Amino acid sequence: MDKYQLLVKGDNVGMVIDDWMYSGKCDLTLRMAKTKGCRVIETIDPLYAARILNYLRAAEKVNIVKQ
Repeated sequence: MDKYQLLVKGDNVGMVIDDWMYSGKCDLTLRMAKTKGCRVIETIDPLYAARILNYLRAAEKVNIVKQ
């Protein structure tokens, strides 16, 4: 199972969380990033990671961690 880590600017985090509250059926982990003004959103759901990346266009960078 892979873990998707998406780097999101602080301005877009609220939009992602609002979308997740209405349409997300997965777990999200939100944490601080080393990059100033950004947060990292972690999920194991590839469909929701793709939604953040393609539909919401909120992700700056994506890291996939093999577990």
